[in-house]
Amino acid sequence: MNVKAESLDPIARKALNGLNADNAETVARHLVMAGSLIDIDPEAAYAHAQAAVARAGRIGPVREAAALAAYACEKFPEALREVRAVRRLTGEDSLRAIEADCERGIGKPEKALEIIGDTSTAGMSVGEQAELALVASGARADLGEPEAGLLVIEDFLDTRKVEDDEVLSRLLHVKVDRLRELGREEEADQVEAEIPAVPEPLTIVDFDEVVEADMEYVPSDLQGCRKPLSQNFELALVDLDGVAYMGSSPIKYADTGLMSAKEGGMELVFVTNNASRTRQEVKDKLAGYGIEVDEDKIMTSAMDGVAILKEILPPGAKVLSIGGNGLRKAVTEGGFELVESADDRPAAVIQGYDPSVGWAELSEGAYAINQGAAFVATNMDATLPTERGFSLGNGSLVHAVEHATGVSAKAGGKPFPGIYRHAVELAEGSKAMCIGDRLDTDIAGARAAGYPVLHLLTGVASAKDVALAKKEERPTYLGLDMRSLLEPVPGPVKTANGDWTCGSSRAFRVERGTIQVDEVPLEADSVTLKLDDYRALVAAVWEARDNRDRVTVPQIEVTRNPEVENAADQEATPEQEADDTEVNE
Repeated sequence: MNVKAESLDPIARKALNGLNADNAETVARHLVMAGSLIDIDPEAAYAHAQAAVARAGRIGPVREAAALAAYACEKFPEALREVRAVRRLTGEDSLRAIEADCERGIGKPEKALEIIGDTSTAGMSVGEQAELALVASGARADLGEPEAGLLVIEDFLDTRKVEDDEVLSRLLHVKVDRLRELGREEEADQVEAEIPAVPEPLTIVDFDEVVEADMEYVPSDLQGCRKPLSQNFELALVDLDGVAYMGSSPIKYADTGLMSAKEGGMELVFVTNNASRTRQEVKDKLAGYGIEVDEDKIMTSAMDGVAILKEILPPGAKVLSIGGNGLRKAVTEGGFELVESADDRPAAVIQGYDPSVGWAELSEGAYAINQGAAFVATNMDATLPTERGFSLGNGSLVHAVEHATGVSAKAGGKPFPGIYRHAVELAEGSKAMCIGDRLDTDIAGARAAGYPVLHLLTGVASAKDVALAKKEERPTYLGLDMRSLLEPVPGPVKTANGDWTCGSSRAFRVERGTIQVDEVPLEADSVTLKLDDYRALVAAVWEARDNRDRVTVPQIEVTRNPEVENAADQEATPEQEADDTEVNE
C-alpha cells in the first residue's frame, strides 16, 4: 500500500509542524494508516496509532487517533485515558460520545449518562448528536431500562431530521434492539423492514504481509498471534478453578505450561472469584499442583470487594463479613473493623463464598442491611464447579439476601473490570493478557477490562459454548490446554468463496444455519475436531450469528493439531520474530 503523508487531514498535518521533517513524515504516515484501517482492521490501526504516539505523544491529533483506535479495539480503559489526554492537550471536548461509551464498556452506565447530560449539543451536527443518543440508549439498556432507552431514540427521531442513511440505519437498528428487549417483536419487525440499506464501503488495502491473493479480508473477534502467546505478552492474568486446577484435582499441562511461560520471562498473576481462601492458602494450593507463585501475585475477589468498601466507607468503619478466612483477612488488612453481629451497627456488609455460610450468617447480614448498612458482594457467580458438578456459588446466596432486603449488592470480582485492573497493579508487566475457562466471568471480565483473553477447554465452557458465545463473551484466542500458551496461534482467514480456514484446518462455512466442512454438511450430533478446525468453525459460526443467522452446532471434542505436537519446543521462525501479532490472517 503506497502510504503518503500528504493524504493526512490538513489540520492534523499542520499540528505536526513542530516535529523535524523526517519524524513528521513518519508520524503522518502512521496516522494515515490508522485512519485507513480502523474500520476493517482495528488492531492494525491501533498498532499504527501507538507507533505515532511513541514518536509524537504530545500532539493532540496523534492522541485522538490513539483514542479512536483503542476504542475500536474495545480497549476502553486505555481509550478513556487517551480521550482525557486529548482534552488536556487541545482544550477541546470533541470525543464525548466515545468517552461516554467507554464508561459503558467498563461497566459504568450511570457515568456514561452523566457525561452525556453534561454535554452541550450546540454546534454539533445531527450525526454527532446521534452518537450521543445511541450511547444514552445503550446505557439505559445496561441499567435494565429498555423502555427509557427506546424513548431516547424515539425522541431523537421525532425532533431531528436525519438525512444521512447510515446514521438513520444505526438509530433504527438500536430502536429494533430496544423493542425486542421489551418483547415487542411485531413492532421491531416493522421498524427493521424500514431500515434503509447502506452499501458497504469499498476499501482496497494491500495486505501483502499477511493476506494471500485468494483471501478476502474479513474482521473477526477471533484473533491470532505469530509468536507464542507467552512471548508476545509480558503478563498473564490466570484464573484458578478450571484453568490451574479443577476443584481438588490437577489439570494436565497446567503446571508445565505455566512454569515454562514463567521461566521464559512471562509474569503470572492469579485472579480468582473465590473469596474464601487467603492469599497464602491459594499459594499453598497452587504449590501442591506444581505451580509456584509469590503471595503478592494473587488477586482474590475478597480484595476486590474490599476495594469497593474503600470507595464508600471511611477508614476504620465497621464491617460485617459473611464468608471465610480469606474475606475476613482482606477486610482487616483493608483497614476496617471486623464485627460479628448486626447489633454492632456495621456500616457495611460484605458477602463472599465459603462452605460455612448458612441461614444464620445470611440472616445476620439481612438484619444489618435492613438497618441501613451498605451491601457489597465479592462476586456474583451463580455456580461453583466441583468434582460432582456445579454447586451453589456466591451469587446465588447474594440473591437470597437481596430478595430478603430489597437491596442490590455492589458487586466486585469477575466479570467486572476492576478485579483485572487491580491485578495488573500487582505486576510490573504492562502488556497483559488473560486466561480463563468461563465465558460469563473470565472472558466477559477480560473483555470489559480491555485485555485479550485465551480460552482453554479445561473447565466450564465447552467448545460448543464458545461457538455460540454472546459477542461480549467471545475469547480473543482459542486453546485446548495450557500448552496453547506456549504456541503461536493461527488467526482465521476467509477465502474469496466464503470459506473460513485457520492454520492447517479444513474449510468451514455456514449455509442456512448448517455448518459445512469442505462443502459437506456437518449433521452429526457430536464431532471430534483438531484445534485448528475448531478455530475455523468458531470463526464461521460467529460471522453467521453476527448476521443474525441461527446455527446448529454439535457437541465438539477438540484434539491437538497432530502437526504441532512439538511446537512449544521449536524456535520461532524469523517471520514470527518480525511481527508481534497476526490479526485475522
